[in-house]
Parts: sequence; structure tokens; C-alpha cells
Amino acid sequence: MKSLVGGMFGKYKVVRLLGTGGMGKVYEAYDTDKGRTVALKLLNEQYADDEKFRARFLRESRAAAILQEPHVIPIHDWGEIGNVLYIDMRLVRGQTLHDMLKRGALDPQRATDIVGQIAAALDAAHAEGLIHRDVKPQNIIVTPDDFAYLVDFGIAETRGDTHLTMAGYQVGSFDYMAPERFGGSEATPAVDVYALACVLHEALTGHKPFAGHSAQVIAAHLSSPPPRPSALNARVPASFDDVVARGMAKHPDDRYGSAGALGRAAKHALAAGASAAGAPTMEAPRYVAGPVSYPPFNAQYAPPPTVPPTQSRGNYVLPVLIAAAALLLVGVVVLTIAVVATRNKEPDNPSPTLADTPPSVLTYQSEPSSTTQPVYPQSTAISAPPDAEQRLRQIADEDRPFVAATLAEYWVPQLSSKRPGVVDQGVVWDNTMTLQEHLDLRQRYPDVRLLWSGDWSTFSAPDFWVTVVGLAFPDSAGPLTWCRAQALDRDHCIAKLISTTH
Repeated sequence: MKSLVGGMFGKYKVVRLLGTGGMGKVYEAYDTDKGRTVALKLLNEQYADDEKFRARFLRESRAAAILQEPHVIPIHDWGEIGNVLYIDMRLVRGQTLHDMLKRGALDPQRATDIVGQIAAALDAAHAEGLIHRDVKPQNIIVTPDDFAYLVDFGIAETRGDTHLTMAGYQVGSFDYMAPERFGGSEATPAVDVYALACVLHEALTGHKPFAGHSAQVIAAHLSSPPPRPSALNARVPASFDDVVARGMAKHPDDRYGSAGALGRAAKHALAAGASAAGAPTMEAPRYVAGPVSYPPFNAQYAPPPTVPPTQSRGNYVLPVLIAAAALLLVGVVVLTIAVVATRNKEPDNPSPTLADTPPSVLTYQSEPSSTTQPVYPQSTAISAPPDAEQRLRQIADEDRPFVAATLAEYWVPQLSSKRPGVVDQGVVWDNTMTLQEHLDLRQRYPDVRLLWSGDWSTFSAPDFWVTVVGLAFPDSAGPLTWCRAQALDRDHCIAKLISTTH
């Protein structure tokens, strides 16, 4: 395909070439109808007549367009102009993680934060039945304020879709490919978890997990133990070794159950490393048996002998048996006394059992836990009406004049985005839960407002209830600063542009 820079492609004025990929080229272009600058991806001409490539290209559009997740670049439009397939998506200014790592490893805090954001994007994709299958640093864009996006769903696969792997073309990159993929097994979300663990290792060390030519890399994925990032970079706490080891376990069932679980484990490893750094004593050596392999491989560390070599088993078996017998005798005596005492005493006010506890005494946490499923506090001032959708629409209609007059074309802190059927940390949401969460957030934070995503062009799907804080900022740095000031991580608070023109 010849360069289109300076010319027109349908309604798009092509400004400059942004990059070239396996399927086509990405341009910066200006949509003359909508009056906005976009990223325009075009399929190479030699593939335009290939039905398999056409199907894959269109599937990328559909896959990304249905995802309502801040870390997935929104798709504006897609179609065909002059026998050339295209995708119109939001233009994001930033650099790829691949380019960032050319300058060396990231600080563990920064690496953990970026991986956590990509994990959120993968969880959203997996909840919709989509598997990315090509998670790698080249497909992660990071903005100047460290907001990360997962891009290129060109080989994303819906469960049940026909595999589009063709002769001479392997879907995915060998450096980040899970072992089961080399055997032709059906891809599951576990392959994305494996790839994300590989990305975490590279972000922490500046090196891919396994080096060498393709055959060596494939063999290492199949049989070599996962590498230890702390062995390559002294700034990386040893607690990250276990995270990478589990994320890169050879068998899918031995990995983290979700990408988000891997991201949270990385955060815990960072905190554990900080605690260990400030501790006055050294941590005792750990002997790791390693995750179950696929196929099996030897552990990285040999466990210590269970019996000291200078002492035979016969020297201590008899004392252990005597001690155990003595403990058993004491336990029997104590139990007998307790039973007799209970029978001789009739309590005036028997203590209630769990079965006696009425449901009305159950309480809810006021703050959601970051390590468990979200808790939905019951509002003491306002309760959810029977018709939750009607009440949500009423609130959004009441808030819309303020949003249009004060927040439009500005960045705001976004606290929640839900629609019926969305799965968040294992919970399937409905309108009643969404309303209850919004009412609670409205009481907890000042000037909270409710939006219907269909009213604004900066949302990739038109049917979400979105809770935002009514504070307007000229760029994304302001909302992110507010989120941090409230001690909210990016799982609970992000920056969002409210607009009808972007």
C-alpha cells in the first residue's frame, strides 16, 4: 500500500504515518465529519481479498468496540472504503512499553502499576469471552502520565471462533507464548495470564524471560523453569520471583485464576519487598518446590533434608511417641471436665448460635476490600427503589444539565462504570446493585454525578451507568492526582474525558 500521507481516505484527511504492523498501517488522520483527530488503521492491500484476513480484521473491531474498560483504546468506527478495510479509533499520545524498555528496566513500583492496568483490560476482555493472545510490550501504550492501554486486538479470539492460524503464520509472539499454545491446544484466558507474567518479568529486568533463537525460546517455554527477576536485577525484591513463577507455570491450572489476580499479587510482592527492606533481620531462606510444570521440570532450589545427616530416625521416634501420648491423655481429661461442667449448669440466657441469628443483623463494610470481591454498602439515607433502572435514569437526567455546563470537554475522576451483566471480580452486576453503589458513592464523596454513556462520544459503549466526581480538570493528571489523594487505586478511580466531539 502506497503512503496516504497528505491525501484523503474517504472522509479522513491523512496526516502522518504512526506505525506499521503485520496486517497494515496506522495513520494519524482527521475525521472531517466529526471534527476530531483519530488513529486510522488500514489493512494492507495484498490482504484485502483474503477472506480469513478480512474476518480477523473485522473481529478486531468488534472485539475492542464491545469492551467498556478505560485501558482499552475505544473504537469509533470501522468498515470498508475503496476495497480497503479500516478501523477508526481514539488517538493516544504515548510510547510503547517496548520502546520504554530499550532504556532499561522499570522501577518495580512503575512496572507493577503498568501491569496492573493491563490486567484490568484483560479481565474485561475475558469477561466478554475474548482472549487477546498477543500480550507483549509492543502492544502496550503508556501515556506521559503512565496511563497504560492494551492495543491490537487483531488476533483476539472469541471462545468458539474459528482459529485463523494459517500456514507460515503463528498467532502470537514466541517470546510471550504459553506452553500449551505450541501444542495446538485451544486458547483460554490462562494464555494471557502467562504472557502478562512474561511482560512483568521484562518490565522488572529489561530482558525477555528466555533468550535465543525461536527453537530455543520454544524449548524453554516448554521445559525450563520460570526465570527469577531478582537474580537479574538487584533492585527487584525476591518476593516477585514467586509471582512470576506462578504466572508462568507450565500448566494453565497452576497459574493465577485471572490477570487481575496476577496484578494484585505483584502489588503484594512490592509491599512485601518494601517491608523486608526495612526489617532489621534477614529473611530466612526459602526452599521453593516450584509450580507444577507442563511437562514436569526440576525445582530451582533443592529442599533441605528432612532428617539431619548426623542423627538417625531411631534416636527420636520414641520421645516423639511418648510426648504425643502425654498430650492425648491431657486432652481427654480436659474434655471430660468440660462435659461434666456443662451438664451441671443450666444457663439462664443461652448464647445464640449462627442458626439463631436473624438476617437483619448482618452488616456491610463501609470500605471495599482490595483483595476480596467488592462489597456493596447499604445506604442509610436512601434505599434502592424497586425499579432501579427508572431511578438511575431519573438521577442521570437530573445531573445532565450540570455535567453539560460544567464537565463537558474536561477530564473528571471516574469512580464506576456498570451495566447489567458486567462481571467485576466474579460478581455479575444488575441495575439494583449499580444504583446502590452509586448512592453510596454519592454520600461518600462530594458532588458525585451519574452519566449515561450513550450521551457522550468518549465512551466506547452506549449503555453504561457511569459515576463521576463533579470536578473538571484540563488534562488527565488532575483526576489521577485526586484519585491518589483519596487513596484510590486505578481499579477504583481513573481519569475520564467527558465530551461529544472526541
